[in-house]
Amino acid sequence: MYNKYYIFLVMSCILWGFQPVTIKFVTLEMDILTVIPIRYLFLTITIFILMKITGEKEFLPKKSCVLSLMAMGFFGVTVSNGVQFTGLSYSTVGNMTIISTTAPIITAVLARIVLKERLNLLQVCGIIISFCGTLYLLSKGTMDTFINMSFNRGDIYFFIGEVAWVVYILFSIPVLKKMSVLSVTAWPGLFGAIFTAIYAHFVVGLNVVLLSPLALCSFMYIVWGGGVSAMMLWNLGTKFVGASHAAIFLNLMPVVGVISAYFTLGEMITVQEVVSALIIISGVYITTHANQLMEKFNLKIQKNG
Repeated sequence: MYNKYYIFLVMSCILWGFQPVTIKFVTLEMDILTVIPIRYLFLTITIFILMKITGEKEFLPKKSCVLSLMAMGFFGVTVSNGVQFTGLSYSTVGNMTIISTTAPIITAVLARIVLKERLNLLQVCGIIISFCGTLYLLSKGTMDTFINMSFNRGDIYFFIGEVAWVVYILFSIPVLKKMSVLSVTAWPGLFGAIFTAIYAHFVVGLNVVLLSPLALCSFMYIVWGGGVSAMMLWNLGTKFVGASHAAIFLNLMPVVGVISAYFTLGEMITVQEVVSALIIISGVYITTHANQLMEKFNLKIQKNG
């Protein structure tokens, strides 16, 4: 029933999974807290143009949704992006990646409390399997990665950023029922760009520089690839499958990161990484196809009975 929307979510995570490589090139020349508001400003302008071309009737947001859209911009752009990247000043990329694995579980719990979304036992098992696969991938096959982790101020920022992204998802569900995907992607982007620009101004100061050709191409990707395309695909998928089901796809991003690093940076793909990818994909499949699997299982029992 939701296969088309699952594909949208997979595509968005593929676009996001490749994004760290491009962000790396951009941030070598411009501070990330300057990049974020400019990125979302270009994203918003692009979508506003698309809304004009497609004849979007409700260009302005509904009054009842304005506060929610502002909250989405604040949590999904300013806090999720700004606070997490500020955390890198105090902690490591490894810790940031490990802490990011909590997003699907946090989403499932909060979606159950706030949105009353229900998960059956098989779906919960799928989330756990995918989570374990992601931890196995990040551990590189050894527990030393987790044993030697030292948590600090930056890690608190990372966790706040993950919770903020989950809050963005939760706010988006009811808003997407009242407004188009284009509007729900554009307006939080605009609000988020404004909030982040204010945040950046007081933290590091906004410093726009002329980018090199490579950095400029990378910036174009994070605007129109990891920005416009990924956000629209994500919101469209989330609108129809729900918060809990959408969040499980986030575990695919480290897998995409490994593959993109192989093709762009020449990093080798290990057997452990292949096994991790299979575990993660299996968990995602079980979560998204739990009802069909249970129906087949029940039919098999009835036939054997």
